[in-house]
Amino acid sequence: MVAAGWPWRIALAGLLASEVAIAAQKPLSPKSARNPLDDTFATLVNKTLDDCKVPGLAIAVIDDEEIFAEGYGYATLPDTRATPETLWYGASTTKAFTAATLAHLIDSKQHPSLTAGWQTPISSVLRDDFILQDEWATNHITLEDAVSHRTGMPRHDMSSIRIIDGRSAVPRDIVRSLRHLPTTAEPRVKFQYCNLMFVTLSHVIETLTGKWLGDAIKETIWGPLGMNGTRFSLEDALHAPYHLARGYRWDEDNETYHEVDHMPVTEVSGAGAIFSNVLDYAKWVKSLIHASGPLSEAVHKEIRTPRMISSMPANGLDVQAYALAWERFVYKGHVVYTHGGGMHAFGAGVYWLPEVKFGVVAFGNTALTSNAAEEELIFKLIDDKLGIPDEDRIDQRKKWDKILQESKKNLTQVLDEVYPERPKKALPPTVDITELQGTYHNAGYGNITLRIKDETSVLGERKLLTASRSEFTFPMVLDLHHVSGDWWLMVLDMANNPVVYFRSYAEAEFQFGVDGRPHGLDVQFSPGGLNEGDRDPKVLFTKIV
Repeated sequence: MVAAGWPWRIALAGLLASEVAIAAQKPLSPKSARNPLDDTFATLVNKTLDDCKVPGLAIAVIDDEEIFAEGYGYATLPDTRATPETLWYGASTTKAFTAATLAHLIDSKQHPSLTAGWQTPISSVLRDDFILQDEWATNHITLEDAVSHRTGMPRHDMSSIRIIDGRSAVPRDIVRSLRHLPTTAEPRVKFQYCNLMFVTLSHVIETLTGKWLGDAIKETIWGPLGMNGTRFSLEDALHAPYHLARGYRWDEDNETYHEVDHMPVTEVSGAGAIFSNVLDYAKWVKSLIHASGPLSEAVHKEIRTPRMISSMPANGLDVQAYALAWERFVYKGHVVYTHGGGMHAFGAGVYWLPEVKFGVVAFGNTALTSNAAEEELIFKLIDDKLGIPDEDRIDQRKKWDKILQESKKNLTQVLDEVYPERPKKALPPTVDITELQGTYHNAGYGNITLRIKDETSVLGERKLLTASRSEFTFPMVLDLHHVSGDWWLMVLDMANNPVVYFRSYAEAEFQFGVDGRPHGLDVQFSPGGLNEGDRDPKVLFTKIV
């Protein structure tokens, strides 16, 4: 989810080492409570931003009826401060609004096609727009299956397209592409996070209401709550009265920040198209904590109801279950609901604890490292609220350091994981690399047009195969490194934000016809990691040119 951009560098020296910018305290209620966002906390934020290399961040704390919000660092370099009003990409925290809006439509009983509630088959609403490769799944996958990530469909993020025949793709286009994408599990058996299914739910809501999803959510939630800064398109966010933060990546070699261009989100829709600020999100979280309007008591109950186990105990947390776009777990004896979000150059985190009526919202402007900073700070606030002794607190920095370090593997390490049985001396490919050039097509994933790039890689190659996929939701640059025979390692980098944290890898094998000429390219993308369970199914791209 990144648009082509330009590098805009600015020296780090003296920038984040200076006094962190803090916006004026904004209590939104006359009731007095201790503001946890004090000078001591600001010092911690300043250090965390510097350590994690994040230019700016905003936080809101909801403590029963009271809200406090602060901005820290920079929304846009070199001198635009982050404030509570600053707009950020909300990424996957959008999903909770999509799910809640659908829950409201079900609860309203105004749509005859929803009489079965969450057990409504998606195909009964979308008809031939929703077709999967398995006929039973097409006829039986329900709204609840989609909202719970239990359809059997893996991520398939690399298939999501942004431009079709010169026009912007819309949710219906993404939904109609599902027929070309294989599933990897039986329905209702395995939790598999799938953005495409929330795009599908977006199409469901738009079909039922006859309205753009942004308008449907605004009428249901944002308007009644007074979330006046929230937007649902890049164009609207850029023209909002509040400043939209810029995204950045940190260049370790030159110790500078590079600006990352804004990314359109039209086709992302209910999976991650929201732009908002911590003040608006605080109103949302406050309504969730108190189970108050505009949503009914029944809808709030649906929001909190767990539907699928998403992960087993890890990192000091209990079993996690997925509710209506909220992860639910028990932490130190308290129920916690949370959902994070990650975009091309932004991170978001939302946590709320209904039993103690406490919540925290945070937004930042880097990919992944802002999520690390946010989680460390959020858990500090939660632990303080719960009175957790220092010795019983989870070291969030240690956890995130491990996650970030895992993403910094060099190509040799990756090869050892992906191709552990490769020969010490690589076998030559069946044909010369020049014959592998051309365009390869898959109905679900579109085109890959390979050309030769003269570049010596760390593996000793003098020529690589490369491709650019700028028309997709995730614009990527693909480099193919020869491994042995007709097997290659595909390295995928974000086109305008080539941070190592977003780099992914794929097995790639060229297929040949009886004439000895290349006729296809088999690719197994690994958007969730290199473990077998995190990989998408193999996709065959057929050579067409």
